[in-house]
Amino acid sequence: MGLRLIISLAIPLGTALYVLHFNRASIPVRVAQGIVVELPIVTVVLVSALAGALFASLLGWTEAGLGGLARWREGRRIRRKERALKYLSEAESLRTKGNIRAARRRARKAYRLDPTLAPAFLLAGDLAAEAGDLAEAIRCNERLFTLSPESLETLVRLSSNLQAAGRAKEAEKILARMGENGKVHPDVLRRLRDMFADQGRWEEALAAGQKLSGLWASPAQRESDRRIEGDLLMLTGESRLGASQAKAALSLFEDAVECLPSEAEPRLRLGDANLSAGRRKRAIRTWEEGYRHLGHSAFLRRIVASHRPEDDSKARRQAASAMLACGRIKEKDPAPFVMAAALYFEGGDTEEAHKWLEAASDKAVAPDRENSGHGEEMVVDLVMGLLEARGKLEAGDRLAAESAFQKVAKEASRKILGESDAGYLVQPVEPVSSEQ
Repeated sequence: MGLRLIISLAIPLGTALYVLHFNRASIPVRVAQGIVVELPIVTVVLVSALAGALFASLLGWTEAGLGGLARWREGRRIRRKERALKYLSEAESLRTKGNIRAARRRARKAYRLDPTLAPAFLLAGDLAAEAGDLAEAIRCNERLFTLSPESLETLVRLSSNLQAAGRAKEAEKILARMGENGKVHPDVLRRLRDMFADQGRWEEALAAGQKLSGLWASPAQRESDRRIEGDLLMLTGESRLGASQAKAALSLFEDAVECLPSEAEPRLRLGDANLSAGRRKRAIRTWEEGYRHLGHSAFLRRIVASHRPEDDSKARRQAASAMLACGRIKEKDPAPFVMAAALYFEGGDTEEAHKWLEAASDKAVAPDRENSGHGEEMVVDLVMGLLEARGKLEAGDRLAAESAFQKVAKEASRKILGESDAGYLVQPVEPVSSEQ
């Protein structure tokens, strides 16, 4: 018997004996209606004290029992957590070995043993997604999201799996929820941007991507974001251009040029948009600047096409003059003179064509000729033909050189202006009224 119980019984009993020794009086105690029993005072005191002691003992026993139960439950929880961590470790090991099915079983055991173990739900969701079980992956992601609602990693995983399951609206709503407090994480914006882009919603993707410019990012990530922003600007501009909104597309292509300064396509399409908006001179200036900075012969072809050389000899002469002007922009590139010679040849001015072919051959054989950057097989073949003709001319075989120059001019004319197996290489761009 515990010391507490002995004391609880001994003190009332001793008190009762002490009272009984000096006071043997009794008091009436009503037991029921009409029934009164005379009990000594000491008996009443003793019974009251024993009842209080018993009640105190019951409270002590209850407290001890509850404490023992709590300790047992805490020990059980610790043991289950240890087993869960063991299963989680086994699941990760099995995953590295490629045994996805066994890894999934271990991960499920882990989170069943410990429903608060977030890494178990994270691993189980990833394994389910790898196995193609998107429904299970989403359930694990949602459970993980309830455990850590502020976790960006969880949010991105859940939205990715929802989108893969064809529930794009729910994925978009979950990502948008992160922006309700006015603070949007860059990775959430990137996820929204990519989601909109996958759905062909270029303007919304662009709006999400442009918000990244004011947020912190590493140099490599910022460069990647800028590259993607340039691509989205191009796609949005193309959609505007396709909808006959050339003026609305201009600013988009201008921004794309700033994002992708070393690529030719944004400058080419900016010139196309200017031409479609009725700004032909500005389009030509855009292509000339593109040729000045990048040297791609695609800019020369756009300039030639804008003069519509297929219409008449006057247009061909104007296009040839434009090519000669471009030849002065990059003095060591033979491509503009080859194109000018082809245009003169098409117009029947053989003497002028030979003159500029010889000038092109001088550029082709220059020892310090700079790399123009276009690298097209067409230009390379023409330059090789010029070198061959120039070699024959220097060897004194003027007739053979004349024939070779003639061949180069015809080949240039066919590839630049004429019709090949694939049709015209330089397509005339139809101007669109500026009112559209």
